[in-house]
Amino acid sequence: MTDLDNRDELEADYGPPASYAEHHIGERVIYQQQGCQLTGTIVYVAAPQVIAGKLVPTIYVIVRDHYDGIPDEVFPSDILQSA
Repeated sequence: MTDLDNRDELEADYGPPASYAEHHIGERVIYQQQGCQLTGTIVYVAAPQVIAGKLVPTIYVIVRDHYDGIPDEVFPSDILQSA
């Protein structure tokens, strides 16, 4: 599993860091995923990139509150507001 405090590991797993994003590392946000409204903290912001020939937008890697599983990968449109 990725060491969430190690930027090199995060970059290796999620791609290069975004040079610009509306939300930032360390920010607590409310977001939606699979029809649920969740709260968590952004630990990484990945830049847009091409994967398998498709453009993937900026991705926020978020550690969900009260959850010890894999961090959520969240699109900008799924972030509802700062918490």
